[in-house]
Amino acid sequence: MASTQPPFELFAWGPAWGLDSFDPFCMSVQCYLSLSCASWVCTKSSNPKISPSGELPLLRDGTIPVAGRANIIRHLKRKGFDLDANLTPLQLAQSASFINLIETKLYDSLLHTLFVDAKNYSEDTLRVYSKQLDFVRRFYVPEVLKKRVVGRLAGYRMMLDHNQELVNEVYLNAKDVFQALDDKLGDQLFFFGDKPTTLDAVAYAHLSLHALPLLTNPKLHAILTFSFPNLIAYITRMQAALTLYPPPSPSPTPPSLHIVSILSNPTGAFSAIAADVSRRWSALTSENAPASYGDPELDAREKRKREARVETFWKWMSVLGAVGFFVGYVVANGIVEFRSGDDEDDHDDDYHGHHTEDSKGDAVVDGDSFVYVDEDGNVFTEGESEEE
Repeated sequence: MASTQPPFELFAWGPAWGLDSFDPFCMSVQCYLSLSCASWVCTKSSNPKISPSGELPLLRDGTIPVAGRANIIRHLKRKGFDLDANLTPLQLAQSASFINLIETKLYDSLLHTLFVDAKNYSEDTLRVYSKQLDFVRRFYVPEVLKKRVVGRLAGYRMMLDHNQELVNEVYLNAKDVFQALDDKLGDQLFFFGDKPTTLDAVAYAHLSLHALPLLTNPKLHAILTFSFPNLIAYITRMQAALTLYPPPSPSPTPPSLHIVSILSNPTGAFSAIAADVSRRWSALTSENAPASYGDPELDAREKRKREARVETFWKWMSVLGAVGFFVGYVVANGIVEFRSGDDEDDHDDDYHGHHTEDSKGDAVVDGDSFVYVDEDGNVFTEGESEEE
């Protein structure tokens, strides 16, 4: 009996601006999986650390994790999901060349638009990451990414365009790539004829993000709309084609593991914790993981990284176990007690002083002083007598 569980699980950055993902590499794999008719499920993730290489997208094929766009598509081709099966060696070389241009020059222009353009960064990029990241990481992750982008784009200069206006070189490069893609596409439905290929999956993922009209400063959208209407029409065709291959529903989001969920539903919270630990342990210790790379040197390096992660995993588990034992010991032995409001009032009275009465009058103890009041209202301090 065939299993109904999809064999592939894709971990990718979540949707934004009406697209399946705001990351072009995640979206490239999503498009490839849909166009190749693979059975798969998409899990929204904002934590690249779940990946052996520290990057998203991550594809899990059973217990085998495969990280990165190129590795994932290579793995899918070995599994029989090959969009390029009918391409000639020359066409394969052309496809690889165009993909390299897209993932370098075009990607740099997208990074400049989202992170270096001040208005887009403050009003659009930060908003997207705030929705994707948890409360703590949303305050520092975008700034860390921005520093990396600024370092990556440091080599680009300001240059004159054909209108003798100063523009960043990254946009001139983007125009050149747009022109090359437009020339290659011509009047075809897709880049290599009537059927989509890997180049179509990658090109659509990047171009659809470049064509966003929703940004505060949609510079790339303006370039595409006014100078390359053929590429805009191509994006529309790809969107229509992808509707014929709807992906499975996203996997359910695991329950939040913050303190409120633990108090309100301890059984469910700790079950989720156990499942998450089991999943992470499986990813860390899988012996099949290096097979997804195919390079002996890279395999050895990944094995060393995995062993280091296993050691770190056990260190943290030891710390958590010690903390849990300490908290349980403290609570079980009554070292920490929780009192009601009435008990607190009683303690307040004990702290500030208490009142006693006898037949002759009232004795009042207030802190370290002793005051005696007789029946006539005379007040005496400690050591004084009524006769005085």
